[in-house]
Amino acid sequence: MNILNDFKESLRKSMIMNFEKDGFLAPVLFFLQNNTPCFALIPRELLASNEKKEILADIIKKKCFEPNVFAAGIIMEANAAKIDIDSSLAKLVDNGDIRVSELKEKVDIIVLIFSTPEGEEIITYVVDCEKKVVGEPFSEGYGQLKGKFSGFFSWNKN
Repeated sequence: MNILNDFKESLRKSMIMNFEKDGFLAPVLFFLQNNTPCFALIPRELLASNEKKEILADIIKKKCFEPNVFAAGIIMEANAAKIDIDSSLAKLVDNGDIRVSELKEKVDIIVLIFSTPEGEEIITYVVDCEKKVVGEPFSEGYGQLKGKFSGFFSWNKN
């Protein structure tokens, strides 16, 4: 395995281990810069609104312009729902008019967004916060997952 795969796998294992230990995850931002991992806690207020999430995503994307940044991403808890991409509900969620947390049919998940100049992987697991249990991957068998925190290296798309 190369350094990027090793780094991603260690993040995935740590995410699961930390959730099973504590029953929650503190939101974390990470970069692999000059082959050195850099981590920072994300203040909860930056996740409180679509506008603040956009600001955080822009900060991450700007950092990804630096030539010595090889990977970037976020580890956090979230809500997820299966929504038809062409539905009016999907448009409301995309516009920020409705939050996924407000939907009736949603699940709690933990998320690892791992972005590199070559591509992006979103690793998600359904969780039970009360029992501190990590279940099956949320995204298996479903379409594309997307959100504000995707495409950190989108400047590099051809």
